[in-house]
Amino acid sequence: MSPAAESEFPVANDELVRRANAYHKELLAANVKLTTPPISRLELVSIVPTGAKADRITGARVTYSLTVAPSDCNTWGTIHGGCVFTLCNAVGKIATAVVAHGAKNIVSTDLTTNYLSGVPVGSTILIEIECLRTTKSIGFLRGSIKDSAGALCYVCVQNVSFEL
Repeated sequence: MSPAAESEFPVANDELVRRANAYHKELLAANVKLTTPPISRLELVSIVPTGAKADRITGARVTYSLTVAPSDCNTWGTIHGGCVFTLCNAVGKIATAVVAHGAKNIVSTDLTTNYLSGVPVGSTILIEIECLRTTKSIGFLRGSIKDSAGALCYVCVQNVSFEL
């Protein structure tokens, strides 16, 4: 099912971007030791609402880009699995913050990542995570990382817990 036109959603895109940027800053503040690795270099590409109910959105797809740096790579010169995990985790939390407005203390309860193809240093990747649904305290997400040619390189499924 394709997302409806932006005018059909009760929350303006500017507000969704504000939520994403605010939570991204929270991640950076909470992870002072991680300001050089990938989280600090994430660039917001888009936020697309995927569902709505009354005055709120119920789902959204959040996309960030990142250029793979040497510090993100393993000895073979491709992005390290731990870096992939960190990116999926961070963007998943941001997607949750966009949908579950006011969510605090977002914690991954599980994150499964499948590694399909390596991405070499210097490549630009797109990290796309969709928050499929939230309850009062749990978010359900799925996502992918694609290379600059659009090839699927990694997929993930994530659940998060949060407080409102």
